[in-house]
Amino acid sequence: MTAGADESQRVTLRAGHEQLSAVLIDDHEIVLEGLKRALSRESIDVEAGFRTGEEAVHYLQAGDACRSGDRTDLVIVDLRLGGRSGVDLVEEVLAVRPGVQVAMLTSFEDRAAVVAAVRAGARGFFLKDSLCGELASGLRRVADGHLVIDSRLATAVLDTSLVSQFSNNELEILRLVAKGLSNRQIGDSMHLSHYTVKEYLSRSMRKLGTGTRAETVLRAVEGRLLTRES
Repeated sequence: MTAGADESQRVTLRAGHEQLSAVLIDDHEIVLEGLKRALSRESIDVEAGFRTGEEAVHYLQAGDACRSGDRTDLVIVDLRLGGRSGVDLVEEVLAVRPGVQVAMLTSFEDRAAVVAAVRAGARGFFLKDSLCGELASGLRRVADGHLVIDSRLATAVLDTSLVSQFSNNELEILRLVAKGLSNRQIGDSMHLSHYTVKEYLSRSMRKLGTGTRAETVLRAVEGRLLTRES
């Protein structure tokens, strides 16, 4: 495919099946290969896979990455890399490729790690046992700049002292915002107008003292406002 044709293909809306390009970092070769195959079936091309963060950062910073210019949409990082925290790697990746979006994968539930990863700049956090289609959908929302956190990672219990300040609709909207949905998508899901969704969300943001959707999701995670239900 020519460079022009490739660029033309990439202007397709990400809501469809545009071929996204990703760099994958996981210290298990079997996991790397399995994810490559699974994501390729969902139009996410793993352009390179690495078992160490150092190799990946070198690729993104040096000549290998230059061959594809700024084509990389996503960097997908395992939370644990040979004893090293993948959260630390997020800042290194963003330092050399500030335009890329970073998503984290883990095989266990760790609310503290979600908060740490988001603070480091990650935009997605998913469990490795997620269904492939759901994972791909979440990664596409991350590539579009949304903050997306698997609902199973959000919290194990509710903070009843804080949750009592929120209506059921407000809590449901927070949960859907954490999944990366827009106000219009949330409205369609809940049979509300997007103006009503915006008002509910504004109320929640005032209660949480936040100014952006990303801050709101992070505060909701810290406050254990998000339930396990998908």
